Amino acid sequence: MRRLGPSWMRPVLSFIGLLVAYYAFPLRLDSAPATAASVILTALGLALLGWTLASELFHLRRGGETRSTRVLIILLILLVMTFSLVFFLMNKVDSDQIAGMSTRTDALYFTLATMATVGYGDVHAEGQVARGLVCGLIVFNIVVVASLYREHTNRRGNAR
Repeated sequence: MRRLGPSWMRPVLSFIGLLVAYYAFPLRLDSAPATAASVILTALGLALLGWTLASELFHLRRGGETRSTRVLIILLILLVMTFSLVFFLMNKVDSDQIAGMSTRTDALYFTLATMATVGYGDVHAEGQVARGLVCGLIVFNIVVVASLYREHTNRRGNAR
């Protein structure tokens, strides 16, 4: 089994930072201690993400790979968490947009099901805004997968 090097810590820390920010993002401002804790956790998660992105940029400025797999993974994690939060907040504003969505985990599940194109069952887009966002996500996903495949085949072809 191949061991991941220290440079893979940036995608892992990005994922952790975004996951903390995603679940801690405050939705209500009713209780001062709970809201403060949510804001602090969200800020810490985003600070961790900011640090990992800055580290990756410094790596690139020092002459590192310009389109490394790590960078694509960080961007993919950012995309998943951003769309999950957008779907969740959109459904909070208009609960008719996505059927079956009631929690942040439902939104994350919906986003991953859309990106993996595995289909829907209990959670699916019903409103026109939600369907438009889903279409954009599917098209973006196809472009990213094609880009990753092209990058991988180019690297293998150049290694020979």
